[in-house]
Amino acid sequence: MRLLIVLDRPDTALFTLKTAGALAERLHADHIRILHPRLADNPAFQTPDEGMPTTGEQQRFAREVTERADKLREIASAWMGPAPAGVRHQPDRQWVEIAGDVRKIAAQEARSADFVIHGRPRAGDPGYVADAFAGILYDAEATLVVAPLQDYSSVGRRPVIGWRPSRALDNAIAAAMPLLEAAERVTLIIGEHAGTRTKLPEFTDALADRGVKIIVDRFRIDGDGDVGEQIRAHALAANADLLIMGAYTRPHFLEWLFGGPTQDVFAHATLPILTHH
Repeated sequence: MRLLIVLDRPDTALFTLKTAGALAERLHADHIRILHPRLADNPAFQTPDEGMPTTGEQQRFAREVTERADKLREIASAWMGPAPAGVRHQPDRQWVEIAGDVRKIAAQEARSADFVIHGRPRAGDPGYVADAFAGILYDAEATLVVAPLQDYSSVGRRPVIGWRPSRALDNAIAAAMPLLEAAERVTLIIGEHAGTRTKLPEFTDALADRGVKIIVDRFRIDGDGDVGEQIRAHALAANADLLIMGAYTRPHFLEWLFGGPTQDVFAHATLPILTHH
């Protein structure tokens, strides 16, 4: 099992690393690759009409890139220190920095990973954060775990599935099956419009046969209701340590421009999210 951690912001790095560590413990991961995709060119000067950077601007950009990489490397090195006493399984861990097009780097690295862990996107993030996120989720179509901005002692022991049939969710569940099969319980959160009732997926029977407790939590979707907020609230009420959901069932650029349930959950959730496009 191979995990890829993508680090691009020092203030979220430790939360991302700790989420990855808890996930690796549940999955008995063999290898963890920690990637920092470094900007090679100043994004403020990408087209001819933006002009050429002055010497001072070039130096400032280079200094910011170097300082960010130094901080991330220091945080990762401390996290990769000696294993705590009593820990039997310690995966091989590797730090790597690659400079260039951040989106292409993230996508290329993500294609060879079983799971990719990236920090939660926030309003006001630099463009390179969205580029890495898009490279992982859209270009590589990798299984992405979005790390929250808080610590969780476990990831995947009590997963919750935001159930709405889609190919994206099918892919997410297929990737998460090793976690689901070893879970203490699996909760399905199902939002339904008035007069409808969603059939439970077949995999719940298979999990129940393995001794996994299945809980079903249905809620009504109102016309003016915030579905993303409802999913988040029900997941937190279930004391979940992982939310599994499909991403972007509509054209992804519309989600980025106008929001929607997926993007809303990404931006506001306070628990790890496992998703797939």
